[in-house]
Amino acid sequence: MPLPADQTTGYVLHPDEGEAHPFVGGGSFVIKATAEQTGGKFAAVEFWGPRGFGSPIHVHRDDDEFFVVLDGEVRFRLGDEDVDVGPRSFVYGPSGIAHGFTMNSDTARVLLFFGPAGVEEFFREAAAYVATVPSGEMPDPKTMGEIAARYGQQNRQHPQLRAVDDYGPIAPNQTRRNPSVG
Repeated sequence: MPLPADQTTGYVLHPDEGEAHPFVGGGSFVIKATAEQTGGKFAAVEFWGPRGFGSPIHVHRDDDEFFVVLDGEVRFRLGDEDVDVGPRSFVYGPSGIAHGFTMNSDTARVLLFFGPAGVEEFFREAAAYVATVPSGEMPDPKTMGEIAARYGQQNRQHPQLRAVDDYGPIAPNQTRRNPSVG
């Protein structure tokens, strides 16, 4: 389902609704809110992924990031600290502080909020790039870093990127992708 246009008066999205994209590492994401819907105040993106899926350790120049674990177990890096959290846990990654996450359970879901909005464009551009990676090849960490830099994000440590099959990026030994995306 596409996102509603200019809905600063509010709207409702049911589970799995929004702008869905397959992504690296066998994961996927659904954009739930963008600058267009929130008047630029924040963006919201829900990630689903298998064990090992996650973000690089990175720093945002201009935006804060909030994480809410919806399902599964997730390891977060915040500054120099690693912490394992489960459902209903909340993590705040302020601008200027290195942070990242990795799914630790068989699958996990995390809802991310960014303020102000704008970083959702990184996810759109990165997903478009990943869709061009030939089957069996790895997304280029340098290219992913360049895309991130355009949106005020500096990658400090790259995640283990996985090969892309005919249906999108896959994790080792993964046989089933998120059924709600692609």
